[in-house]
Amino acid sequence: MVLAAASTLGGCLYANVRTPRAYRSATPADVKSDPSDPIVAGEACSRVVLYMVAWGDAGYAAATKAALVSAPEGVLYDVRVDQRINSYVLGIYAKTCTIVSARVAKR
Repeated sequence: MVLAAASTLGGCLYANVRTPRAYRSATPADVKSDPSDPIVAGEACSRVVLYMVAWGDAGYAAATKAALVSAPEGVLYDVRVDQRINSYVLGIYAKTCTIVSARVAKR
């Protein structure tokens, strides 16, 4: 994913791109929601250098796990998923992150 994103942005000297994503999630009607339910966020990133070395996990599951760190027994609902791509100097270094934000209800 990062390599593909970096190669599409490779002709740039600098890129800072956000891309909205969609994912089916629970709604307030599906869980025991409360107006005071907190909003949590999590981020998962991967990186690539020189189109040759890539590492990290920018997946939805990793971002969701990061969002649930403060409420491990909670259920996410009204989930929003975005992607952020930063690419520098013709793609010599690129970073792709998946950002999840949601309300968390108690089980």
